[in-house]
Amino acid sequence: MDLKQLKQDYLDWEAKHTVFYPWSETVFEVENDLVDAYGRKPFVLVEEGGGRYTVTDDGYLLFKYNPLEDNDDLNEYAAGMVIDAGFDFDQEHGVISREVSQAALPAAINGLMQLEIMMSYIA
Repeated sequence: MDLKQLKQDYLDWEAKHTVFYPWSETVFEVENDLVDAYGRKPFVLVEEGGGRYTVTDDGYLLFKYNPLEDNDDLNEYAAGMVIDAGFDFDQEHGVISREVSQAALPAAINGLMQLEIMMSYIA
């Protein structure tokens, strides 16, 4: 088995299945073929500002699982998962985010997608 070729094939496949949708001059959405516990594709929004990038779900994740904000246990558990994953959590608005450099942007996008999938299994 040629691991070097396998790695390149995997990266090529991932690149073909990852889509970047521009929303504006400074905001874009990232989506790939991953799915959550409900068969939905998670997405990540990225906003550029001042040479930094904010990776966020824009409050969509908790709204999707707790739209009436009536499940305090879910909100508390989710907040712990978000913080443990290295993201910031705005409890008032349910927004998950992390500000990063351009070099750290791919890892932050991947991390938030993983977090969204993990959280779907507890909701």
